[in-house]
Amino acid sequence: MKRGSMAGYVLALTAVFLWSQNILLAQGFKDRILPLEFAFGRWVIALMILLPMGGRNVWWYRAYFWKKEMWLMGLALSGIVLTNTLIYVAARTTDPVTISLLNLPAPIFLATLTAVFLKQKIGIGGAVGMAIAVGGVLVILMSGGDGTGPIEFKIGDIWMILNALCFAVYSFLQTKRPTFISQTTLLTATVLMGVIMLTPAFFWFDWGHARTLGVKEWGVLAFLGVFNSVLAYLAWNSALTRIGPVKTGIIFYLQPVFSILGAALFFRTGISPAQIGGGAIIVLGIYLVGRFQGISQRELRKN
Repeated sequence: MKRGSMAGYVLALTAVFLWSQNILLAQGFKDRILPLEFAFGRWVIALMILLPMGGRNVWWYRAYFWKKEMWLMGLALSGIVLTNTLIYVAARTTDPVTISLLNLPAPIFLATLTAVFLKQKIGIGGAVGMAIAVGGVLVILMSGGDGTGPIEFKIGDIWMILNALCFAVYSFLQTKRPTFISQTTLLTATVLMGVIMLTPAFFWFDWGHARTLGVKEWGVLAFLGVFNSVLAYLAWNSALTRIGPVKTGIIFYLQPVFSILGAALFFRTGISPAQIGGGAIIVLGIYLVGRFQGISQRELRKN
């Protein structure tokens, strides 16, 4: 495996791990931080970090961003305004393991968008690996969030399916980034647009409650702003560039593994044999996708 590919997998894994912590924090603080407070707070903090890093380049390329305003608005709406905000809404009625599981259609949506619009072949090996990974998800899903029985669907589950679609759209739109626009510059512009979109809703619905947040709540928002917003998004976007959307997307299937371990550690939910087995199947599927899709792409280049 080439060094660049290895780095891509590490970056994707880093992003997925951090996002799994986002799910746990959403569950742990659901009664203390409202959904729009989560979203607006973390992205404002992220913007404060990003502006010194990429603000100058955003201004420099302002004519380009203005020309591509619909693309930028699509990135902001799907990746900043809706993705994660829907997780915080779902967390009020759905447990963290279920949230993570129902976020997993995202790679399937992403692979479909890539195949349809970018004409990128998934390959037979990649399709088999993806099917195995989905099988691992079903093993966990049918065991229930705590391993005691099938999951009972709630209103939050619907929000999570929509969240998965939004994240796939965001990841797909990332593939449209021109090489002269850096990842940091694009993320800065995207977050700026997203914060502008979130501001009216935040002040209309949650501003009164936000003034009551304590030090611990602001600490959670700061953590999300630094690690789950800036670091995780830069890592994910870089992984998309290094190893492509299909391979990057398949790493997303590790999220329930991290969430199950985190839920067991922080919420004492326990880990069932079905969850352990399902997690192992997911890992096998990820390995097969990475191996066989790589072979398929090398064959295509030879031809």
